[in-house]
Amino acid sequence: MRLIVKLLIFSLAISSFQSCVSKKKYDELLAAKERTDQALAETQAKVKTLEEEKAQLEADLASTKEELNGKITALQGDLNSMKSQMSQVQEKLNMTEAELKALKDEINGIFGAYADSGLKLEDRDGRLYVVTDEKVQYASGSVRLDRDERAALEKLAGTLKENPKLQLMVVGHADSQKMKEGAGYRDNWDLSVARANEVVRYLIRKGASPSQLTIAGRGDTQPAGDNGTAEGRQMNRRTVVQPNPDLGGLMKSGN
Repeated sequence: MRLIVKLLIFSLAISSFQSCVSKKKYDELLAAKERTDQALAETQAKVKTLEEEKAQLEADLASTKEELNGKITALQGDLNSMKSQMSQVQEKLNMTEAELKALKDEINGIFGAYADSGLKLEDRDGRLYVVTDEKVQYASGSVRLDRDERAALEKLAGTLKENPKLQLMVVGHADSQKMKEGAGYRDNWDLSVARANEVVRYLIRKGASPSQLTIAGRGDTQPAGDNGTAEGRQMNRRTVVQPNPDLGGLMKSGN
């Protein structure tokens, strides 16, 4: 009997111990579940936030892409427009160069026929000049022509007589020296015009028509040499002959 009672008491003790162990394990599992649930909720919140950020970035990227595409399209339009303008400018430049070459070739052809008269056409710094065998230069303050200069101008006058449609401009120049007291000219402008006038009058005396000639004076504004040296000033005291600036009129007059 006592043995049975002892066994019963032992069984009840074991049962009670198992009950206590199960309750503790349950509480631990419940706490773990709550922690897991909280961690899952936090993770889900982060995932949602990341998804929202991703969606915003995608929207921003699409907007930026659209904006960039618009700018690229506008830049391409500007580039195409600029290329078109450059093409037009280049076309006009080519036309101008072709026209200038044709005009120069035509003028060279006209004056080439006068080579036997000691007359030729030269391009100096983009300007066309009719050049004789002898230079027309002067002593300081003088308009006097020497023998060689008169001989060269006489040949030029013969060319003008034989070609009445040929028109030339005679341009006088001076050095930078000031007029001396009692000089016959007010200043270097006056002197340069007088030099051109002297050449034109000599050409007319030798048979050239006044209608073929134009006079101009440049004073000391277009030096050919250094006015600081005697040699340079001598180069600047000169008269040059060049085709009349109205080249269109010259070309038409030859038709």
